Parts: sequence; C-alpha cells; structure tokens
Amino acid sequence: MIKNNTVRVTNAELAGFIKSIGTECQFISMDTETEVKMRKTGNPFLGAVKRSKRNGLVNVNYVASVERKVSELTGVPVKDITYTPGKTHYHHLSTEDGRPLALCESNKPVKATGKMELYLQYYPHRNIGTTTYWLNGVQLSKEQVTQMYTFVPETDRSEYKPAVLTFKLASIRSLRARRVNLLNATAGKIADRLAAFRKSSAFEVNPANVNATPVPA
Repeated sequence: MIKNNTVRVTNAELAGFIKSIGTECQFISMDTETEVKMRKTGNPFLGAVKRSKRNGLVNVNYVASVERKVSELTGVPVKDITYTPGKTHYHHLSTEDGRPLALCESNKPVKATGKMELYLQYYPHRNIGTTTYWLNGVQLSKEQVTQMYTFVPETDRSEYKPAVLTFKLASIRSLRARRVNLLNATAGKIADRLAAFRKSSAFEVNPANVNATPVPA
C-alpha cells in the first residue's frame, strides 16, 4: 500500500523537487539503479547494474570541504588555502542569485536524444541494507560479484577530496526528503525491462549468470 506522502513523479517533476530544495544542506535517502562501470575486454559482466539504498547529503560546499581537509592534513590555516576545482562533464544549475543547486546538467547534449542529461550531485554517507547486482534480470551471487570487480578499475580519489557522486535522474528509483517519498516513473520501465530479460534466453548462454538467483516475480 502506498502511503499518502508517497507520490509517483516523472524525471521533470523529480528535477523540480530537487530545485525546490534550494541550496539547503540536508540529508536525503534514495534507491538507485546504476550501471557498473567496467573494462570491456573479455568481460562477461558488461551491462550489470547495481541496486543500492543510500543515505547522504545534498548541497555540501565541495570547495570548503576540500579546503578544511587540506588544512587538517597540512596544518595550514583554512583562510590561507584556496582550492580551485577541476573541470567536470556537467555544471550546476543555480538560483537567481547565482548559488549552485544540487541539480546539475550535462555540458553537452546526449547524442542519442539530443537533450541535456540531468544529474543529482550527492555526498554519500552510508548504504542502507544490502547492495545487490543484477545482469540480464538475474541477481549475481557473491562469487560472481567478486569476479565482476576484477574488471572494475580502482578509484584514485585524493584523500583530501570528499566522496561525491552524480546520479542521472533516470537512475534514481525513489528519493525521500522533507517527509515526502518520490517514486520515479522510470522504475516501472526498469521492471518491464527485467521482465523481458526473464522471458529471454540470453542469461542461459552467458557464463556470468550461472547459479544466479532469478528475479522475484
């Protein structure tokens, strides 16, 4: 049963809600489904997705966070540290007075659609519950996940930089903030896609899916 404070939204409506948060730093919770970025050569796990329940912050001042961390590591007073962030493939949308929002937009349109991609910039705090991995509609076993991660490059984030993630809005299955639970309409499309995979025989010939757990009906 869906509670009264739960609403189903489109990507555009989700973007509008994120805009309405403004520049306030606050906790949000999300259910996300993201494609695992991996090397392609000889990789039987291409197309695997990661499902996570997450809790974290939006509207953290990234530059100020870096400067504080550099100060902690070096002993140099924060007032004497100036950090200039590097270039990214996206930019922050902003308020009327120029302050950055958590909602971001790609610098270039997506080739397939000709439209700009929208993202949520998010500072992870912790995952809630179990993170699962899926390929062609079946859940990967622990052994398969371990094997899959041999194809995942290690991150090289500097110790003075906070962890920050950007999520395509379409990868956010639900978002909870301000006592409202938003269900992204794309979640239905994901379910349809997985149902189609269950009916296909693709997983039967893919060695990555041996002994995988079927998707619950």
